[in-house]
Amino acid sequence: MIPIFEQGGKGIGHSLRSFHERFDKICSEHLHAGRAKAFAFIFYDFEDQHLRRLLKDQGVFVQLDRLAGDNLSIFFLHTRSRRSVEAFNQQFLSQLGIAESVTLPAVVFFKVKEGELTDIAVVELDNSDLIHGFKELYGVIENYISDELAAVDHGSRAIRWLKSGAKFISTEAFAALLGRVFQATGF
Repeated sequence: MIPIFEQGGKGIGHSLRSFHERFDKICSEHLHAGRAKAFAFIFYDFEDQHLRRLLKDQGVFVQLDRLAGDNLSIFFLHTRSRRSVEAFNQQFLSQLGIAESVTLPAVVFFKVKEGELTDIAVVELDNSDLIHGFKELYGVIENYISDELAAVDHGSRAIRWLKSGAKFISTEAFAALLGRVFQATGF
């Protein structure tokens, strides 16, 4: 779990500015150091107090961080600013062409191969309340690690797992668009 702070954080995490400037390098460093095989973003609506509280909870952070281990680097915006959350979500989701079709909260999973983002999957979360939200978020991440990352040695494949009505978007064109978006926006 890697928070992205609006102004910079203490210890673990990145400032929003440094994250934007160093996104490619951060991913490359995590891959080469064996800290991750894939990556994810957790997006939420600023009004979603339950999920915001969930992501701020130290116990939840530790459990999700342990689950992710050296398989997955999970990024999320940690800020008290409605404007920052909305701008971050709008910029990223709009440029991906999914802002109108994705309902927050959502998790975007992807892999990085030879500097390109591949195997993009968007999972909409159904629950954000403290108890069910944690279970769903934990389950989605656990399923991704066990199903998708287990397939890394067997080549790329489309996501096949579903969780209680969650929706998935995973196409080659989407992956190519995401790579161009990151290059164009300096992510």
